[in-house]
Amino acid sequence: MPTLPPPPAVADAQKAIGAVLEELEHRTGGEVKDIALEDMVDTDPQTGRPVVQKSVEITLDEKPRKRWST
Repeated sequence: MPTLPPPPAVADAQKAIGAVLEELEHRTGGEVKDIALEDMVDTDPQTGRPVVQKSVEITLDEKPRKRWST
């Protein structure tokens, strides 16, 4: 079964997220290894009751420094 291309809104979001991750790697000198979406239980400040919220977890590894031999 052929895979359909993502809707334009999804493709735009992927590009935007890619740009954010590229900036993160540039600012930290690291490399993004994993991204995960997680459900997180928090307390609603208005009601005081538990509420499930989405959270993004990014795993960043250090890039080994490369040097040219001279």
